[in-house]
This record gives sequence, C-alpha cells and structure tokens, in this order.
Amino acid sequence: MSVWLLPENIADMLPREARVIEAMRSSFLSLVTSHGFEIVRPPLVEYVDSLLTGTGGDLDLRTFKIVDQVSGRTMGIRADMTPQVARIDAHILNREGVSRLCYVGSVLHARPLHPMASRQPYVAGVELFGSTSAYSDKEVICLGLEALRTFNIQNIMLDLGHTGVVKAILDKDPASGSVQDQILFALSHKDRTSIEEFRGVLQDRTVDALLKLAVMFGDESVLDKIAEEFSDYPEILPILDHVRWLGRMSGADGVSYDFADVHGYQYLTGVTYSVNIPGRYQAVLRGGRYDDIGARFGRRRPAVGFTLYLREIVAVMDTRRPYAVLAPINDEDPLLNAKIKELRSKGLIVVQSLPEDSIESLEEAYRLDEELLFVDGTWTVTERSVGRRI
Repeated sequence: MSVWLLPENIADMLPREARVIEAMRSSFLSLVTSHGFEIVRPPLVEYVDSLLTGTGGDLDLRTFKIVDQVSGRTMGIRADMTPQVARIDAHILNREGVSRLCYVGSVLHARPLHPMASRQPYVAGVELFGSTSAYSDKEVICLGLEALRTFNIQNIMLDLGHTGVVKAILDKDPASGSVQDQILFALSHKDRTSIEEFRGVLQDRTVDALLKLAVMFGDESVLDKIAEEFSDYPEILPILDHVRWLGRMSGADGVSYDFADVHGYQYLTGVTYSVNIPGRYQAVLRGGRYDDIGARFGRRRPAVGFTLYLREIVAVMDTRRPYAVLAPINDEDPLLNAKIKELRSKGLIVVQSLPEDSIESLEEAYRLDEELLFVDGTWTVTERSVGRRI
C-alpha cells in the first residue's frame, strides 16, 4: 500500500476548499457574535463518560475511542460538539438565565453518515441554553437560515418536526420500549412493511398510528390532516400549533413538516429541523431542542441549537480562483514595496514572483489578470496581456 494513501472517507482540505471554508467560518462567526453568541473551543478528546453523556447509541457508534496513556481511561475523539458545549454551560460557566454559545471546528466520525460523506466534517453551530420559550426556538432557527444565506444558499427549504409526536404515540403502548430502536429505524426510512411487522408486539392502535405518520408529510396542510387523524392523542395538538408558528415565522422560502424524521430521538426533546440542498445526500443544517443533556452534568438546562456541515455546503459553492496582482521582487525599490503594501492593506492579494515560480502553476491558484509595472515613474496596476483566464 502506498504510504500517502489516506483512510477511507478521509481527505485533505486543499487550497480552494480551505479558502472558502475559512471565509465561511469568518462570516459565520461575525453573524452569530452579532446576535450575542460567544465562541467556545472544546477539546478534541474527552473521556467517553462525559463525551457521550445523554446522547444515545448513534453517537457512541460514530465515536473513535482510544486509551489515555496517562490515566488508562477510555477517551473519545469528538464526533459532535453539542455534548461538549452542554458540559461547558452546565458544569463550567454555571450561569443563571440564558447563555448563548457558538463553535467552529472539525469532528471525527468512526463511521461516515453516508457512503460519500467525509468522516472528518468541519462544522459550525450555536447552542442557546436556559430558555424553554418558543421564541428561543425561533431565534435559533432564523439564525441558522440567515447563516445559510450568508453562504449564498438560495431557495432554502426548511424541514420541521417534533419528537413529541412519536413520543405521544409510543408512551401509550407499554410494549414500545422493547422495540423502540427498530420502530425509529422503520419510521426514519418510512418503511411501512417493517412497521406492519410490529403487529402482535405493539397494540394495533399504535401500529396504525405509526403507519399513518410515515406517509403524512408535506406542506402546512398536512398539519390539519394530522390533527384530524390523531384526535385521540390530544398531546399532539399543541405541538402542531407550535411547529406551524415556527414555520410561518422562520422566513424560509418553503417549509415542509415530517414527524417521522426521528434523527436524534434519543436525546432531542422537542422541535427538530433540517435543511437539505440539491446535490447533497445529507442535510447541511440539523438542529433541535434537547432539554435533558445538562442534567447528566448535574444541572438541567433547556437547550436548543443547530449544526452546519460546512464541507457539504462548500461542495456546491463556486470555488473559482481568487483575483491576485502579480508583482516583481526588488527589496531595493522603496516605491515598489510601498505600492505592494498599499494594495495588500486594501485587501488585495499581491503575489511577488520568485525566480523559480512558474506562471502556469501560479495561475492554478490565482486569477492573475493584472500585474504591477513601472510606468512613467510610478508603479501601476496594469492589465496583463497574456495568461488571463477564469
């Protein structure tokens, strides 16, 4: 095997992708800090006791585990920053009232989310702690959509759900706990055949409700249909009103509702939401309410947040080469060096060509449409006559 081969679903972030990712990171942080969110940087590794607290089995399977050579305890390489941020809020900051935190960084997955997914996603997100208000749900959802728009994502379609709908159905069937994982798997795949196979294990009423839920998704009109079909589950009605309001207030270009989308059911406790974009298999934004994780760290705190998958987003973005000015090197020419400094202070890229530089190689990285030439006693930015391309 060649020594330079990387593990499956692990890839270098090359200059074009890295450049766009860095710009996205900067614009994201500028946006969310303007809304009062403070940045935190959790460690890359933690003991699994805290890293996997209250997160369910899915995250456990995605987490790389190693033995700490100092303590002998098992550590995990983070696969999700949300539990880490919840630990920081509950155990370290220990604030009263609302706390708004944000993060950006890499996570590592032992298993890819889908066959084409990177196992080292680069993610950005926010978590809002200390509020059960519907307005906190709205704030976080709207902020997530605004972040996507700063990345020039257009025609944003928001998918809304709520774990309370499935919970209301399963809580009325004592047998559901023993097959909950199988139920959730069948629901998430909308596999009506597998749901039918639960007859004899679950009450007929439960199976019938799950079968209906698997096919009842779509625009706002589906909420009225669910309210009518599930009238014997009164707990569901206020949930429908809540997500209807969130959909109307979100500012999304379109909203769909799907209560069979049960991602994160093991730890999410309320509204769930995601955004998909054409050409990508997985959602580029996922989030929801999770009010119980903090209790595992000794302090129950209601919480709501989202995660953006930046490498998934950059895959559909325009990553054309940036514009740059080509300039010579001459340390003994103060006018030249002053002009270069001036251009760079304005945010322009100025590449000074070394003797070993190849114009062809430079043009792989930059659009060298212009160069610095000495004209009539002054250094002037001039259009290059050759080598121009986009």
